[in-house]
Amino acid sequence: MATMLKAAAKPVPVAENNREWDGMLTGVYTLWLKHMRKFVSSKLEIMATLYLPLLWMLLFGVCMESMIKSFGSKSGSLGYKDFITPGVMLLTGLTATVLGGSTLLMERLNGIIKEYLVAPVPRLAVLLGTLGSGLTKALLQVSVVLLVGMLFDSALLLQPLRLLAGLLVIVLFSAGFVGISAGVACQSNGIEEYHALILILNMPLLFLSNALYPLEVMPRIIQIAAYFNPTTYAADALRHLLYGTRLELGLQIDLPVLSLFMLFGLWYGYRHFQRTTMV
Repeated sequence: MATMLKAAAKPVPVAENNREWDGMLTGVYTLWLKHMRKFVSSKLEIMATLYLPLLWMLLFGVCMESMIKSFGSKSGSLGYKDFITPGVMLLTGLTATVLGGSTLLMERLNGIIKEYLVAPVPRLAVLLGTLGSGLTKALLQVSVVLLVGMLFDSALLLQPLRLLAGLLVIVLFSAGFVGISAGVACQSNGIEEYHALILILNMPLLFLSNALYPLEVMPRIIQIAAYFNPTTYAADALRHLLYGTRLELGLQIDLPVLSLFMLFGLWYGYRHFQRTTMV
């Protein structure tokens, strides 16, 4: 026993650590690149993700424009299309992460995950590659929605620090749902069961938040439910950073809540991925 403990206490050679790190990076990059190539070549997946958000902006936003004319924007009156753009961006990111989780599910059901696991790369690289591609898809499609919003006489504040902070908010929000999607994909028994997640998440998360209307105009019971919705905190922070509106909750609340949500989502995905690969 003493001999075993001494052997375990010996430091791992630096060269071995470097090989493990290189193997991790190679595995993550290879899987990320594979998923992104598949995504870029799938016009249907891209359009399916952008179709509903663009309808929200082009139809719902235009028709409801007259209802909200100002919301404390530093650049003047904030039109309703600008008001809902952060919420539509978050909806797009959420949909992209859920569809990204379906990639993990299909690879698990088809036995491809098992092939990854026998490759000379750490198991964590398989999960990180999938999470990274899902987050990249979300950021790309969120950027498209933002560009479309800018075409409508947008009050967007084109300040580098604000845009970078807004990007951070989107990363925190999307990373949380990337992890949750991966966790659910590791537990689902079929693609139909998994895609029910889209119906369960999208509309309630959109309507039970301040993505489409201010918290102050909600009935009390809906307002309470909105406080348990990460979309509320992301929309509050994103609207303030991109358009200069007054904060309903405050960045000192929004950012810690979103950070905790991200950590929870990544933990949830990692936990269930480990359980799946141990079977």
